[in-house]
Amino acid sequence: MKRKGLLSIVIVGLIVATLFSGCKAKAQNEVSKAKISETKVVNTSTGKTDLADKDFDISYAPQKDSYKIYCTYKNIHSWYDAIKAGVDAAVSDMEKKGVHIDYVWYGPTTPDAIDQVNSIETAVGQGYDLIAVDVNQPETTAKAINNAVDNGVPVATFASSDVANCDRSFFVGNTDNYGDGCTLAKAVCEKMGGAGQIAILAGTMGAASHEARLKGFNDTIAKYPGIKIVDTQRDNDSVEKAISITESWLGAYPDLGAILCNNMSNPVGACQAVKSAGKSGKIIIGGMDHDLRTLQYLKDGTLYIAQVQNCYDMGYKLIYYAVETIDGATVPDSTPVGSTSVYMDDADKFIDMLYGEKADATAR
Repeated sequence: MKRKGLLSIVIVGLIVATLFSGCKAKAQNEVSKAKISETKVVNTSTGKTDLADKDFDISYAPQKDSYKIYCTYKNIHSWYDAIKAGVDAAVSDMEKKGVHIDYVWYGPTTPDAIDQVNSIETAVGQGYDLIAVDVNQPETTAKAINNAVDNGVPVATFASSDVANCDRSFFVGNTDNYGDGCTLAKAVCEKMGGAGQIAILAGTMGAASHEARLKGFNDTIAKYPGIKIVDTQRDNDSVEKAISITESWLGAYPDLGAILCNNMSNPVGACQAVKSAGKSGKIIIGGMDHDLRTLQYLKDGTLYIAQVQNCYDMGYKLIYYAVETIDGATVPDSTPVGSTSVYMDDADKFIDMLYGEKADATAR
């Protein structure tokens, strides 16, 4: 009896300990969720910049009353929100003409060239009138594009990079990523006075737009013999990794004068690390695009220059040209949409154009 009583006490104790441990883990998990919620950034672009083409011809009369379009892009990222804003605006304008656009907007959670190929192959058998692709890796995706066209589905490319040597119908997007890299590098090198140490956040290996900008960085810096590149590292389009890399640079290179960033995520990470270290304005940072946090760092002086692409037209013109292509009409083979250099004085203007009330909500 004593043994049974002792065993009962042990079992009860284990049950209580397990319940306590489970409650504790649940409580810790809830705390973790709360912390994540507190730091979440509202970063959905809802507007267009004054780069949008005010003279774009929208008089085309579609030949059908409905169209199915499949859009696949590199990865889920707030940069694509501005493109989707253009897509949605075009879809809305088509509705006013009595034309319904049924479209899918798909991207993986992280850049994955194989996933993109698989998504294109899947879409081919699902009855879409056209497939639109923001190309991840040109050499990998080109074959999938050609296969889709061979199976009777036209394919367009859009957004960050084109694949000219394939059977795609048209491209609308940035045709000069190399030029954007040169522009950023020149602005930063001039601000440095042509001398000092610079580091480069190089984005995702193989991403055509990232590689082109990186080449622009290197080619431009080479024209300034007084500037030394102390390190180049891949951040894989991750804010967290960009923060970590930048923090390591701040420790390793106390005389670091500048950082160049070639995608939309890494200027956020670089700026956060630099600002946290109390070096805003002391380290000159140049980076790509319109992340709300990037524009806010531009406003407070942590970021020196942002090169902002005309994402709205990437989406808007894509839909119009897709409809015309499906109908058998001729559209431009390649449509550049442009970008612009934005400095502190215009930060508020771009925040208001792209984010409006959402920027105010984030500030609160």
